[in-house]
Amino acid sequence: MDPVNTAGLSKIGSLEELESESGGEYGRWQSEITAAEKETDKWRRKGRKIVKEFRAERMETSGVDPSMERRFNLFSANINILSTALLNQTPQPTVNREFKDPQDDIAGIAANILERALTSHNNRNYHSLNILKQVVQDMLVPGCGTSWHTYYADIETKSEEPSAEMLATNPQAEALEYDEVVGEQVKDEYVYWEDLVWSPARSWDEVRWVARKIYLTRDELVKRWGKKKGDEISLDYSPKKNDVRVETNNQVFQQATIYEIWDKPSEKVIWFSKHYDSLIEEKDDFLELDDFFPCPRFLVSTVSNGQYIPIPDYHFASDQYRELNEINTRVALLVRACRVAGVYDKAAPQVQALLNNAAENTLVPVDQWSAFAEKGGIKGVVDWVPLEQIVATLEQLLKNREDVKNQIYEITGMSDIIRGQSKASETLGAQKIKTQYASMRIQERQKNVVEYASTVFDIQAQFMRKHMDPQEIGKLAQIQFLGDDPQLVEQAMQLLKAPDFILRARVESDSLSDIDFQSEKQDRMEYMMTITNYLKETMPMIQQDTVLGPFLMQLLQFSLAGFKVGKKFESELDRTFNKIQEQMRNPQPPQPTPEEQKMQGELKLMEAQGQQDAQKGQQQLAIKQQEGRQKLQFKQQDQALKVAANQQGLQQKAQQNEQNLHHQNVQNEQQNTHQNEKMWHELMRSNVLAAQQAENAPATPPNVPSGVSHG
Repeated sequence: MDPVNTAGLSKIGSLEELESESGGEYGRWQSEITAAEKETDKWRRKGRKIVKEFRAERMETSGVDPSMERRFNLFSANINILSTALLNQTPQPTVNREFKDPQDDIAGIAANILERALTSHNNRNYHSLNILKQVVQDMLVPGCGTSWHTYYADIETKSEEPSAEMLATNPQAEALEYDEVVGEQVKDEYVYWEDLVWSPARSWDEVRWVARKIYLTRDELVKRWGKKKGDEISLDYSPKKNDVRVETNNQVFQQATIYEIWDKPSEKVIWFSKHYDSLIEEKDDFLELDDFFPCPRFLVSTVSNGQYIPIPDYHFASDQYRELNEINTRVALLVRACRVAGVYDKAAPQVQALLNNAAENTLVPVDQWSAFAEKGGIKGVVDWVPLEQIVATLEQLLKNREDVKNQIYEITGMSDIIRGQSKASETLGAQKIKTQYASMRIQERQKNVVEYASTVFDIQAQFMRKHMDPQEIGKLAQIQFLGDDPQLVEQAMQLLKAPDFILRARVESDSLSDIDFQSEKQDRMEYMMTITNYLKETMPMIQQDTVLGPFLMQLLQFSLAGFKVGKKFESELDRTFNKIQEQMRNPQPPQPTPEEQKMQGELKLMEAQGQQDAQKGQQQLAIKQQEGRQKLQFKQQDQALKVAANQQGLQQKAQQNEQNLHHQNVQNEQQNTHQNEKMWHELMRSNVLAAQQAENAPATPPNVPSGVSHG
């Protein structure tokens, strides 16, 4: 880093008078940047050392050979554990209305659309998660981290030829040129902690401007500000000039250091270079954010009132970390000294052969055994280096090392439950207490991370609502899959663009750590139990009491609003409650009690059974009737046949009788005729005979009856 030049630094009396002078505005920002870098120079120098310690790079020794030094890299381990505890997955945005009115379906749909758009944007390739991890690491190591958020729109100039009507009225009409947005995006960038500059202040609320350093090559300078400015700006940053930095030094291209300054009092954006004789560019605020700055409040580890300069956590435990490294180095040296060594009698070379060359289960012959035995054998010719003092010192150092580690845990807020350590003898209650205690130690840190992520989402939401095209928001939110009424969705999109409509983008703290599926399951079960138990107890009153019913429903809505898992059901609950209220305004006949319902069910069952039996009986009766009708029909047909046969027989008999009678009559007539003829013939013969006799008798015959003629 370039040394800070404070020789020409002077106090500014009147900003208006300074800017009215030639080069006054450039001089103002040169003094501002110089003063700000001087204010934070000590913190930056400490931060570089802490970063090297985090990377386990050897900077200082304990007065021993560096090859013999053994560092205990506890700082790196603690940072990794804290990073995981504070942030372990992509934060999920939660968009809420300022006031959760239960009957505002359009506002609920608008909040859901914005939440889906933010989720879609931040879940792309885990980019937001990686940026937030870098910011959290900067907060834990050097003490301060932040990110930069801007909105970019790709604009193309297009022309439209005049229409025939325009040419008819104005033959000199020319083509109309206009700008069209062909692409837009919300861009999120990580800012390296040494590239962050801000105005000296006692607190964040007093910070007047913030700036970041951007590094551009010659081609990038020319592309952005034209050839004239691009060639005149000095490429003042190179790895050779900044070899004390802790970032990469292997840059191929030379670059220029450009300060992008956001000045809140004037609401202007300035691009400044120390090695250019004027301001490179100055613009009015084009993002129109509520808090002006394109970055959230810096995520800092510790800051004191009176001076807004981060204090790294390492600063509070630096003595313990150094002591831990020294103890660990001494332990390594003593472990190396703990070895079998000693002296032996030169007159007994067999001892050396036994210790150096003998294999297992080997006997070494000894000359002059008697003399060797008189000296006490091996004990008499060998004397070992005493290890008692070394071992005692080593045990004490190991104990001291654990004590120092515990001091570091107390200072930094680490605990054994976070490191996954526990005792088998501990009860479940004891472990829960330790877990709660550990969460209390990091609760403030986690709250800061949550507020930071929430501010990031709020900035992104402002970009979408103020600048992004509604169609692009619809693409991000996938509104075609919402399942709501298209008219309500269209109204929600219009409401989303309304400046007076207040929405808040937040992050839930539990969304930053590992997903606890058991806890989520319990939350869902509790949500369902709350609804079912409440409705079970209050539904009769809700249905019967038109005064108390709406209050009880609003009370249930108030209770359910505290459940995160039930947010997606808010609109459905509103519609359900509206239907219930409509039924209350148009009451239905009273519903039977469960006992009555049971009796009605039994009656319906009996009625159904009776109907079935009746239908069965009717079917059987119909079958019997049909069988009877068939039998009767058969009988009638048989009887008809018999009657017909009898009638035919009678007719035939009558005809026969008639024929017989006719024959008899004919015969009788014939007989009568024959008899008559015979009688006639007899009479005629008698007459003839009588006539003949008369002719032969006297004139008056005696005894002739009267009336009998003679002839």
